[in-house]
Amino acid sequence: MNVLQNNEHRSICARCGGQCCRTRPGIEAPDRFLAQSDPAAALAELLIRREWVLETHYGVPYTPGVTAPDPGRIIQYPRPATVREQKTDDYDQSRADDCIYLTPTGCSLAFDSRPRMCRELVPDSCFECETPWGRREAALAWLHHQDIVQAATAALPPQEGFHP
Repeated sequence: MNVLQNNEHRSICARCGGQCCRTRPGIEAPDRFLAQSDPAAALAELLIRREWVLETHYGVPYTPGVTAPDPGRIIQYPRPATVREQKTDDYDQSRADDCIYLTPTGCSLAFDSRPRMCRELVPDSCFECETPWGRREAALAWLHHQDIVQAATAALPPQEGFHP
C-alpha cells in the first residue's frame, strides 16, 4: 500500500464536521487488496460483512492523444459503505450518507487504514478540500484489476436484494 504522510488536520475537520465523510466515502486503491495472499477473498470478506461496497464508474477516463475514450466501459471499485448501505437492501448510490467509519470525533480508522482517497484528501481551512487521487484515478487504477472484483463478487453468497 502506498505510504502517505499523515496530513490530517483534526481542527479543520472538527470545524467542518467531516463533510467529505458525509457525502460519500473515499475509494480504495487496488494496493490494499493486492498486498493480500488472496486479493479477491479479502475484498469479498469486506463486501459480505457490508463494511464495503462496489461503486460503478461508467466510461474509462482517457488521456487525449494517448488513449481513446470508451464510454461503454464499466469499472467497479471498492469503498467503505455508508450507514444506509450497511443497514438496508435499499441500495441507491446516488444518495449521499455518512461513511460507516465516521464518528462524532472523526474517522474511526487509523490514518494508514483509511482508503487512499481519504488519505490523499488535502484539508482546506475554507472547507474546499480536494484530493489528487479521485474517481478518475481510481477508475484507471482498477481498470486492470477487474478480475479481482469479478472473483470477489462471484464468491459472495446469493442474497436477494444484496448489492455489494
